Amino acid sequence: MEAQVCCYFISLLVFLLQWVIPGISQVSWTPIYVDGNSQVDLWTQEAKGCRCPFDSSRQDCACCVRDGGCHCGRDSPNRCSQCGLEQHCSNMCNITIDSRNLVARSGKTFGQIKSPSLEGPGFCWYLLQPDTGQRVEIQVYRLVSVGRFNGSSCEGGFLQLVDGAEPRPRPGDSQICGSNERYAPPVVLFADRGSATLLFHIAESTLRSQFLAYFSFTPSSSVQGVGFQARGGRRIEHTECDWLYQDFSCREPGSCVLASPGYPGLYPPNRQCKYLIATSSIHTQVHIIFTALLLPYNHCGTDYIAIYQGSTPSSQLLTTLCANRKTQLQYSGPNLLLEFSSGPPVPPYDYNGFLASLEFVEKSLSTESSNVLPVKTTDPGVMMDGTSAPRHATSKAGCEVLYSGNDTRSGHFNSRSLSWKPSCSMTFLGRPTDIVHVSLFNYMLRAPSCQSVVEIYDGPAEEGVKPSKRICSPLTKHARDPSGRFLEQQTFVSSDNILMLVLRRLGPPTSSTESDTEFLNGAFLFHDEHVDGTLQPDTLCDVDYYGLSSPLEGQISNPGTQHLFWNIEGALRCSQRFIPAANQSVTITVSTLARLSPDPHCHTQCGDGGCHCVANLLPLSQMDHLLLVTDSGQAVSCLCGDFQQQWLPVSLRSWSPLKVVYSVAHYSWNMKGFVFKAAYTFNNDAACGHTTITHPAGEIISKNISSASMTLNYYFHQECIWLLDSKIERQLTVELATHQNRPCTAWNVSVHEYEENRSDGVGQLLHTFCPRDRSKEYSLPWKMNTVLLRLQAMTRTLPQYAIRWNSQIVRANTRVSGPTTSPGHNAGTSTVICAIWTCISIVLQTVVAK
Repeated sequence: MEAQVCCYFISLLVFLLQWVIPGISQVSWTPIYVDGNSQVDLWTQEAKGCRCPFDSSRQDCACCVRDGGCHCGRDSPNRCSQCGLEQHCSNMCNITIDSRNLVARSGKTFGQIKSPSLEGPGFCWYLLQPDTGQRVEIQVYRLVSVGRFNGSSCEGGFLQLVDGAEPRPRPGDSQICGSNERYAPPVVLFADRGSATLLFHIAESTLRSQFLAYFSFTPSSSVQGVGFQARGGRRIEHTECDWLYQDFSCREPGSCVLASPGYPGLYPPNRQCKYLIATSSIHTQVHIIFTALLLPYNHCGTDYIAIYQGSTPSSQLLTTLCANRKTQLQYSGPNLLLEFSSGPPVPPYDYNGFLASLEFVEKSLSTESSNVLPVKTTDPGVMMDGTSAPRHATSKAGCEVLYSGNDTRSGHFNSRSLSWKPSCSMTFLGRPTDIVHVSLFNYMLRAPSCQSVVEIYDGPAEEGVKPSKRICSPLTKHARDPSGRFLEQQTFVSSDNILMLVLRRLGPPTSSTESDTEFLNGAFLFHDEHVDGTLQPDTLCDVDYYGLSSPLEGQISNPGTQHLFWNIEGALRCSQRFIPAANQSVTITVSTLARLSPDPHCHTQCGDGGCHCVANLLPLSQMDHLLLVTDSGQAVSCLCGDFQQQWLPVSLRSWSPLKVVYSVAHYSWNMKGFVFKAAYTFNNDAACGHTTITHPAGEIISKNISSASMTLNYYFHQECIWLLDSKIERQLTVELATHQNRPCTAWNVSVHEYEENRSDGVGQLLHTFCPRDRSKEYSLPWKMNTVLLRLQAMTRTLPQYAIRWNSQIVRANTRVSGPTTSPGHNAGTSTVICAIWTCISIVLQTVVAK
């Protein structure tokens, strides 16, 4: 007994020293101290010498601690217990400890659990019910014959704290075990989701299994290191330990705090907890201050903190922390992911995870043109790489700023960087061939009844000119929703090269805090429609190039690098459409393809019919790829997955409109997707198109436009249409001749009925000529005066052919034999028709003679 008392006091001394000298250990727990005169246990001052409550004539019962101690009664005359738990003196097993009842009886929110000596196998549970604003804390000091640790988990028995009132073990949560363990400091466990149950489980035969622990109903708001309560973040539903922290919820100092599960107690093993830190402005930096970090030594491979520049663990890794390496870090957004990983438990369980605070800091701003982008331009005043002595936007007196397209082509704006004035204006002035594309990320207008406004002008904000859009107070817009997802962009596009934003405010902020200031921020892009194509309405990045108005040749590259894409996250799909004129073709040559993810679900196959994406298990839309597609939706070339660089360049020449579709399955500003570069050329060759021919007979000879510079993966895509039209009745015969022995899938010429209601005129299919036919005729039915011939080709070898047609014309009442039958008629039918026609001719001649 004396040894046990000594052990109690040594443990008490250790945690008192820890509390008085915080540097002795980072493990924190609630100091439990009742009376310095207690000699036997926490509630018993003396084993004998006091009056017995059940028999006033006796003076040989235990003396109890005055502050919260009560006698155990006749069954244990020499022991005291905590008031409210005295009925469990002889057998402290399967009990409920209620915080309110305990405070009412003993005035304490803490106590001691000393289990009975079990002969295994055995099981006891202890249900702890906290009051509002409290967390359950367990401090384990002693284990006797409670299982053993096998290197990765406990076997034979354990002590475990689980959430909820159901006494059911949870193998994935922390379990403590040992044959004969004394813990100094104690093993500390916390539960933060209401009621919690301490489980004492012995699964094997033992002579004596026992544990000693203290419990505490600890205030969540305690400032003594044990009352951690996550602040500023939101727990992600349906996850064990994932959180979201956003800048607009953490504007005040100290308003955002995050920690490992159960901090400052033992964290659960084998967990990956993700803390997504999201900003709503490009100007916001994230400052992470680790105020406490204590992970198992020499276990950096399993227990660590990893920080990624992005929203997933596949994003760029910025740094890794382990052991007790406390630090301060600062990174930019828009997304940072802090991942806390824990491995198997490590005795003696003297680690407790991490505690960190977040600060979202606005960068000091001059109007930046960061990430200067290569600019395609014909302006002699700007160098071709777009790096012409970058000048910042011009700030005038007060709160006016001018962004010039000659200085920067893309950037961000923020009214907070300007001096406060009731009216602020931001003018975007592009080159003569520019349009201005603006996206509003965040704004806050606090004044009532439209007394503060944001006005958007398509052109200069001159007197008498009304804004094209007016945003009225009170209204707040964040770039993200409460779940952390970016909201749909609010964009505006000018019709010419000037766009203006005007922020009019009712009055100055009522306090000096940033959260009280009305503001506006976003991104802009100067888009040169002559060089970069015509931007399509209501799109972010879809453009058209016209053969008659665009440069005859130029370069294109992947979108997504301009600041306008900062708040785009998820699937990104941009198209660049090339529309040759009637006498033109367009050639697109992909010369560079980099960072295309080697997706196992997609690979590229290049053959005579072009390069194609072969997808398995997942649809193509869920994988990164570059697609060349016709207006009708026919994919004529596709690159994805393990595309080999030595296959480049890949060229495609087409005589019909063609779209280059850039698709990134999971785009973000930090992970911008793959890189591609291509050249385009509009060729004036008049080799293919839509032609109407009225001659009754004629010939079409293919043009030879091949050149020696064509590479292995150079393809031709043709969709040529000839409409053979005649106003007189005729029987038409069409003949195709070629020396090429190619499959019908490489190229073919089909004969169709003319469908006036269709845009391309292609009606019912009548016949198909294949190259392997070499030479073949087809005669159409009598009086089918208008037909349509269509050439379709997708091949490395340019089709070589000759198409000839002639018409048999018969004037009324002079024809003595029927028209040539169509190929579907058999010989018997032809004989019958011939006989009928002869009879009709004889009858007509008889009538005429009479």
